[in-house]
Amino acid sequence: MFIQKLAILIALSLSICAAQTATNKPPEPESIGVFFYFDSASQTLKRLPREEWKRHSKAGWTSVTQDLKLDGTSSSFQISSNDKPTFIFRASEDSAEKAKLHRFTIKSGRREFETGKWKRRDFIPSPGITIDISKFGESSYKISPEAPLEPGEYALFTGDTEGVVFTFGVSASGR
Repeated sequence: MFIQKLAILIALSLSICAAQTATNKPPEPESIGVFFYFDSASQTLKRLPREEWKRHSKAGWTSVTQDLKLDGTSSSFQISSNDKPTFIFRASEDSAEKAKLHRFTIKSGRREFETGKWKRRDFIPSPGITIDISKFGESSYKISPEAPLEPGEYALFTGDTEGVVFTFGVSASGR
């Protein structure tokens, strides 16, 4: 009898601990295809700014390079460089696999990065920064860079950007 009561007490304790752990996790994003920064200190999701871009092509001798350009030199959303950032977004599994992270270069008051090159009829996309993608909930995914990000400006998007990327900056002060 004592063992049965002890087993019930242990089972109840474990279920209470599991329920408390589940409530500490932030809710999944409701918006599809929108990227959020996961603030581990406050356990909250913060929406990244959505910015429109322009495509630019440069022809060379044997290839055509395509760039993505945004107006302005920085994103309105900044995180500290001592963070290893985690981002959450809601998407289908196919879209999640196409997620990319790129670092901008700043030129003439704009942010830009190379999306890829056309060589004859073949398009070779730029790989961007290596990221880990894993499930976060039932219909959302977690993205983290494999290595800490250096100070600079960055863009997150799925394979088909549809004229929009989500931006953030990494600064030493986290302004």
